[in-house]
Amino acid sequence: MRPLGPADPDHIGPHRVLAVLGAGGMGKVYLARTPRQQLTAIKVIHRDLVEDPSFLNRFGREVRTAQMVRGPFTPAILAADLEASTPWMATEYVPGPTLSEAVRANGPFPEESLRVLTLGLARALQAIHTAGLMHRDLKPGNVLISPRGPQVIDFGIARAVEGTVLTKTGEAFGTPAYTSPEAILGQTQSPASDVFSLAGVVVFAATGEPPFGRGRAAEVLTRVAGGEPRLEGVPASLRPLLDRCLAKAPEERPTSDQIVHELSAGPLPSAEHGWLPSQVDQEIDHHRRELQRVATTAEPPRLQASSTTGGRRHTALIIGAATAALVLAAGTGIALLRPWETGEVADQASEETAEGDVSSGTPDDSGPAFTDTVEGTYFDMNGDLLYVHSGDRLTPWDWREGEPQQAFESPMSAVDVKGDRIAGVHEGALTVWDLEQNEIGAYELDNPDGEAYIDGVSIASERPVALFTERDSGVEATLRLWNWETGEEWEEEFPGRIPKATLSPDGTHLALALPTYGAAVARAEVREIDGMETVHEVLHDDPDADGSFDTDSLDVEFSPSGDLVAISSGYLETTIVHDLAQDEPVAEFESSYSPLGLEFTPDESRLLLGLSPSQALRSGGYQWDLTTGEVLTSTTTLIYADPTTHPTGETIVVTDDSATSPALIFLDPETLQNTHELR
Repeated sequence: MRPLGPADPDHIGPHRVLAVLGAGGMGKVYLARTPRQQLTAIKVIHRDLVEDPSFLNRFGREVRTAQMVRGPFTPAILAADLEASTPWMATEYVPGPTLSEAVRANGPFPEESLRVLTLGLARALQAIHTAGLMHRDLKPGNVLISPRGPQVIDFGIARAVEGTVLTKTGEAFGTPAYTSPEAILGQTQSPASDVFSLAGVVVFAATGEPPFGRGRAAEVLTRVAGGEPRLEGVPASLRPLLDRCLAKAPEERPTSDQIVHELSAGPLPSAEHGWLPSQVDQEIDHHRRELQRVATTAEPPRLQASSTTGGRRHTALIIGAATAALVLAAGTGIALLRPWETGEVADQASEETAEGDVSSGTPDDSGPAFTDTVEGTYFDMNGDLLYVHSGDRLTPWDWREGEPQQAFESPMSAVDVKGDRIAGVHEGALTVWDLEQNEIGAYELDNPDGEAYIDGVSIASERPVALFTERDSGVEATLRLWNWETGEEWEEEFPGRIPKATLSPDGTHLALALPTYGAAVARAEVREIDGMETVHEVLHDDPDADGSFDTDSLDVEFSPSGDLVAISSGYLETTIVHDLAQDEPVAEFESSYSPLGLEFTPDESRLLLGLSPSQALRSGGYQWDLTTGEVLTSTTTLIYADPTTHPTGETIVVTDDSATSPALIFLDPETLQNTHELR
């Protein structure tokens, strides 16, 4: 990123230019701010290209086609003005280094990182090829690096350049070291040509060198067309796959679908540690700081995005490609798949409130709204606010505008929001509030100093009852049911942690996920609240297993009506749906990973299962049609953890904790495409 020079424009169309991001054969790339105070990357087309009589027609056609590409590994083309004297296009901005920069600065990637890189590139090609495009110039310089995965850029515009001044001088189109043999020989190119380039990019990441070496273009092209690739430095586990991708005959190469399938079955890095080497993460942090510096100093304060009071930084709403809008900003984090902007912190004193007071007022100054984790998300009864439980903080958000509201100032170790009620464990009690944060009732805990051992809270939207589990030592668990209007309570003890306990919306049933310790048995059961009679039970019994089930591999969830219950076992790779009203099974699905949240759509026609980022990278996440039994897994987005549906079906929000700053990603309910993000 460089300061603007005398020859650089102040504005491109309506956008104010802030800095130079780079330059290439297509033109120059700028960091710019839109009239809506948003940041985006704008590529200005080189004047020599514009002078070609047929270029603009080809370029416009390819850009319009490229705008159809949607996926988590392909930053979208958001806008373009082909009628301007200097045509330009705006794209999503990824504030990270290119793969070539990352390898040059930090050395080759380790094996686990290479597997994620290969998988992400293959999924990017899936999205590009599905839109009827080919990349034609996939190389390390066209791959940006982010904690969420590789980002493939400059797709869809390659064909527009063919036949222009760039190729009339005799230079072969594309980058010689990563060009396919058929492109060199003038033969028909196909998606298999991009697969050849993909392998070259991965070899470079593994060794620091292209597979056919360096040198003069003519020498390199000769080796690509007739020589053998050098794969000695590539990890043995990836060498056979890359060797097939580098086959001279296109029909002998695997497709991007086959690459995804093959790599999805193998090991990937855990979500906790991310996929990038630590030194590359540090480089990305440097990019973040530099971008924030430029965004906050390159223009007068009057143009900065507004912020909340009380010292809390403004966390942004980040618009994705599916909204047909440009990008909104982020102040506490960075949108690694989306552009972002920074709001300057307002220097205003917060109002004084009494300790434990949850009445309305200005937000406190104890830090950003999102910490290193997001524990849960909950819509209110109308769907206007999204309550985010992050760390020990509960903050309501105007999720459409990306504005945080007054946060609960007291720490909370467990939370639930249903209808017009909010429940949270804090100050040694389970407290229930209305949506105005007025206290309705409080249950004093027997172990006020041990509230960190409250595993979960669930309340009903149509009945004044709360369900929660309390552990005094981490060994014994007590399940408690409490009516805050009558004061009635019920309890039952269990020999170990209860992974999930939840109430039906009407408060007539409860569902439990209960591993049995000391034996290879786990069970999920549904009980009627009145009488505590078990009305449905599922036993997962594996006599050949050693020890007990993983306590986190079992999940249960009611449908909005309470008539259906979903039970998912990661250990047995099964998710079932049972009709409680008819006492009969509805469907059974294969689900290969431990569930990180189950959610029915409001009309109960579909069921979603959330996954960790590394697991979602393999499968895309799970979504099923309960009427037909069809698997509706998307290949253009990732269904991350804790899917939460809007009460009227307007959106679905999932949580991505793969980066150092968590992201809440909002998905279109029909297409599951990213519409915007909160950070």
